[in-house]
Amino acid sequence: MGWLRNKEKKKPTKPDILASERGAKLLEELIECCDGKSNPIKFFSANQILKATDRFSWSNHISELSCYGFHDTEWYSGKNENHPKILFKKFRLNGKKNMIWRDIAVSSMVSGHKNFIKLFGCCLESENLVMIYDGVKKHCRLDISKETWKRRMKIAEDMATAFAYLHTAFPRPFVNTCITNLNILVDEDGVGKLTDFSHCVSIPHGQTSVQIDNRKGFFGSLTDLNYRKNRVVSEKTDVFAFGILILQGFLIGDKRSMNIWVEASIKGYSERNVGDDSYHQFWLSKFGVEERRMEEIADQEMIEKMGEISEEEVSQMKAFLMLSLRCIGHKGEIPTMVEVTKELKKIQRPLNIADSSSPSGETQLNSAQDMSSTFVLSNQTTNT
Repeated sequence: MGWLRNKEKKKPTKPDILASERGAKLLEELIECCDGKSNPIKFFSANQILKATDRFSWSNHISELSCYGFHDTEWYSGKNENHPKILFKKFRLNGKKNMIWRDIAVSSMVSGHKNFIKLFGCCLESENLVMIYDGVKKHCRLDISKETWKRRMKIAEDMATAFAYLHTAFPRPFVNTCITNLNILVDEDGVGKLTDFSHCVSIPHGQTSVQIDNRKGFFGSLTDLNYRKNRVVSEKTDVFAFGILILQGFLIGDKRSMNIWVEASIKGYSERNVGDDSYHQFWLSKFGVEERRMEEIADQEMIEKMGEISEEEVSQMKAFLMLSLRCIGHKGEIPTMVEVTKELKKIQRPLNIADSSSPSGETQLNSAQDMSSTFVLSNQTTNT
C-alpha cells in the first residue's frame, strides 16, 4: 500500500490525494466487514491497469458482461506478467462509490469459494474505480432463456449455495439484498457465480435483523414486505428474493413474468408498494400456480425445447415450485438458505433415490441441525 505513504516531501498530486482518500474509505469498510481482522487486498496502479488492458481498448471490451443503467459497469479482459488472463470491472460512475467499497470488501472475503469470482485486487488511482478478477475461465452473464431445465436447477443450487455461504461462513451474517439475473455469471464449465455485493448488509452480533437507512437499500419486486415497508433486513430478505427469482425467472420464464408485471402496473399494482403485498398476490393468482398443470405454469419456450416432459421432470418442477412458494412465505414455514440448498440438491436426484414428497405435495426438509455451516464451508475451493 505504498500509495498511502508520502515517501517524498513534495506536494501530493491529485491522483495521490484521490487514492489516499479512497484507500481510507476502503480500509474502514474492510475493518467493518472483517471484524477488524486482517484481510489483505492487492492494489494495482493506474499505469498497471492501463498497460494490462491496452488502455481499455475496445478489442478487450467484454460486451456480454458489461451492464449499464443500474450497475453502470464495463468489463475488460487483459493480462500482465503474472497472470495471462485477467478480468477488469470498471465502474463508469463513481457517484455510488460508497457501495463500491462494500463490493470490494465482501468480494475479497468470498473469493476463495467456487460460486464467486476470485478477486485479485483493485485500483484506486484511476479516475474510475476498477476491480480485478481471475479471468482464466470465460464468463458470461446468465441468460436463463437459453438454459435447459437441468441447467436451471443446477444454477439455482449454485446461487443458493452462494447465499448460504454469505449467511453462515462469517462471524456476522451478510445479506445480499439485491438479487437479480444481472448479478449472476456463468463460467465456461456452467458453474454459477454470484457478483456485486454493493448492497450487502451485515447483521450485528447477537441479532437476527437490522434496520437500515432507506438511502442504502435496494427496493423492487424481489424484496419482501418487511424490507420494503420497514427497511428491516434479515436472512429472510434473501430467502424471499431468491424464491421470487427462481419462480419468475427459472421456472415460469422472464418473458411471461414481464408480461404479468406490465399488466399488474396497468391495474395499479406496484412492485414498490410498501403498504401491502398486493403485487405479488396478483402475480401468483394470475399464474394460478396452485391450480394449473405444471406444463402450463413452466416456461413455454423451455417446454417446447424439451419436447415431451418426463414424469421425473414434472416431479422436479413441482418440488421446485413448492420450494419457491415456501421461500416467499406463501406455503409452510420459510426455510433458511442452507435448507434451500439442501432441498435443491435433493430435487435433482433421480426419483428412485430422492426422498418422497409429503401427501400435500410440499417438499420435505431435514432439520436445520444436520445442515450446519460445515456443509457450506465444504464448498470453499479455490477458483482456477
